[in-house]
Amino acid sequence: MSIANYRILFGVYSVSILAVSSIPGKSFPDIGLYTLDKVFHFIEYSILGFFTVKCVRKPTWSWIPLILIYGILFAGLDEYWQSFIPGRLSSQFDMLADISGIIFGSVLTMWISREND
Repeated sequence: MSIANYRILFGVYSVSILAVSSIPGKSFPDIGLYTLDKVFHFIEYSILGFFTVKCVRKPTWSWIPLILIYGILFAGLDEYWQSFIPGRLSSQFDMLADISGIIFGSVLTMWISREND
């Protein structure tokens, strides 16, 4: 897939994260699995880490700090945004799961990309 296509998917995916974060809390079913929420955050941001690496023309390990800074800022924005949505809360534990996910997704993608070169 071309970098241009990855960049489009990256943009759509980023907007989708914020769109889902904009849904009022009462709209979600209560399944009683608080820790499952953290798994979803981890997976969601692992995918974002994948797309972020794939948007870089020639990703090298030197890009990882910038990708992580972006991920931390985006996770912070997402959690801050949720604090304004009725029925939603901003959580440092959600943000920790987000950051863990972006680290995992970006490092795994870099490692796999480097192995395939």
